[in-house]
Amino acid sequence: MGGGDGVTRIRAIVLAAQDEEARPVLHLLAHAATKPAKLSCPTGAGWTAASTHGNILVLRTGIGLTATASALGWALAHFSPRFVLSTGSAGGLATDIGVGDVVIGSSYAYGSADATTFGYVRGQIPGQPPSFAGSPPLLEAVPPGVRQGLMLSGDSFVTAANVGDMRQAFPEALSTDMESAAAAQVCATWDIPFASIRCISDLCGPQAGQDYHLGLNDAAQRSAETAINLLYAVSENARSGPAQRFSEESLRAALLLAFARVRKLPPESINGVPAKIRAALEQQLEADGHLDIAPTALAAIAAAQKAIAQDNTLTLTAKQYDTQRAALVGELGLDSGRGHLSWPPTSQTIIKRFNGYWNDALEQVGLRAQSGRKRGGLKFSDRDYINALRAFATWSAKHGSSPSYKTYQEWLEKTGRRGVFPSGAAIRQRFGSWRAAASAAQI
Repeated sequence: MGGGDGVTRIRAIVLAAQDEEARPVLHLLAHAATKPAKLSCPTGAGWTAASTHGNILVLRTGIGLTATASALGWALAHFSPRFVLSTGSAGGLATDIGVGDVVIGSSYAYGSADATTFGYVRGQIPGQPPSFAGSPPLLEAVPPGVRQGLMLSGDSFVTAANVGDMRQAFPEALSTDMESAAAAQVCATWDIPFASIRCISDLCGPQAGQDYHLGLNDAAQRSAETAINLLYAVSENARSGPAQRFSEESLRAALLLAFARVRKLPPESINGVPAKIRAALEQQLEADGHLDIAPTALAAIAAAQKAIAQDNTLTLTAKQYDTQRAALVGELGLDSGRGHLSWPPTSQTIIKRFNGYWNDALEQVGLRAQSGRKRGGLKFSDRDYINALRAFATWSAKHGSSPSYKTYQEWLEKTGRRGVFPSGAAIRQRFGSWRAAASAAQI
């Protein structure tokens, strides 16, 4: 489907029931997008933000199941997002849940639905499944520290009067709110991936007469931060493409093998090679049809590990690595052309996977980091570099400019951001090249 109100494509929809819950989402998007623009819609309120991750629609639906289903149904009739997120506060239902905890639904059910007389299970609407499953790709990309489990929804609050029955009927439920299950059902109907991220603002039926509570603004902020982090993680995973074919263990194996070849080390017993590295190497070689060289490669890796353990001054340059990688690929007759990745991968792939630094990759296998200037100095964090590039990309898109190194330098000067954001030279040093920096920031 596509457009509507001048927007031709929406990558993701973020739902929030109340203005207080939508506000932090809009604020966070503003740092990596154009200023959110108001969108005309017949129910609730909407805003669109054009970010480097695509156009994001933030939809304030109103409180309740019907309001949520109505607003989301309208949005899905006009746009075709890749996924939908719901954010906001919720009541804690699990006995071990705490105020301030952030949770994501692995499944969703209607806590107040009871058609058991007709053979349905508690929480099941007649004609619908017992629960609606969360999206596996979204659950896999969730930031650490976020608890996953069953979320319940209904049009009434769970209080001390009925919390016992609710816990007995749904012993695995983490939380309860008034929107998530409705959004999950609508997304299931449209076959669109969905996840609800909620911060526990209060506990259902607090014990000992105590009232545990977190302000709505605080709960909304925590939930919004997690939702936006998830949105970016999913977008980055989608763009990372085939580079993710290589596990970190297989990358370590590649570094060690190249080092052994550079040093022309004699083979050693493979008994000391970690099981995970061995398994990763064999898996990659089997995929390329060269499992037969695994014993030789493992013996070289064992030799590299021994040499590094005996001398902590040893190092390996990216140029040396790529030279050995090209030689090995040629010896094996592997196709490493466009669309055909073969192990071992290029140094650029390794750099991307290890925080954007060759030195970080070396440290993973015990090799000495190469000397030189510190990575862009101590003034800017890794996130600062990415934020600078994304802000620049948004500006470039608005002004019809190419996001080149030269244009970045001009942007710093024109906007008075020199010193506020890292220089173009610092970015090149940080990522190895401007092209690698643009790739890391997805611009």
